[in-house]
Amino acid sequence: MKKIIVIMSVFAGVFFAGGSKAQINISINIGSQPDWGPSGYNYVDYYYLPDINAYYNVATAQYIYLIGNRWHFANRLPNRFSNYNIYNAYKVVVNRAYPYQNNQYDIQHYGQYKSYRPQPMLRDNNAYRAMRNNGNHYNGNYNGNKGNSHNTVVAKRTEKKVIKQTNRTIKQNDRTTKAVRSTPQRSTVQRSR
Repeated sequence: MKKIIVIMSVFAGVFFAGGSKAQINISINIGSQPDWGPSGYNYVDYYYLPDINAYYNVATAQYIYLIGNRWHFANRLPNRFSNYNIYNAYKVVVNRAYPYQNNQYDIQHYGQYKSYRPQPMLRDNNAYRAMRNNGNHYNGNYNGNKGNSHNTVVAKRTEKKVIKQTNRTIKQNDRTTKAVRSTPQRSTVQRSR
């Protein structure tokens, strides 16, 4: 009888218990950032492009640019920006909602970066490339995991050096161990009182 009551109370507790309301949402959009984006950022909402006073929305992959007094959203830039090289242009990471609604702030604070060029891109970052080439894409190695013959020879040479150094260390340790063993040890005699 006691078991039945315990089982029924556990069942009732599980049945009537509400779901957990605490949820954690961590958003990292490294994989969705474009190759031309600056490196070093885990999360990006928008890029501000000071050279053309436009934005790029990472989530929707759309450019946001002014025509007259209205902001236009498009998957590519209009023809008037055909000479604009996005890879060489300076990009400012903007993580606030609807940054184009406060465009004057970005012009005042980031307008100084017009025609400013030195900025590392994601496509040039080795860690980013390794993440993108996680075995599902071509990584430039036609031999699979075999490597080329030069690297194999260098690896064998290095391995031989390590083995020689290890053997030398072991021999030295053996000598010191033998030397310690061969030294006469003093006998300790305890005096009785």
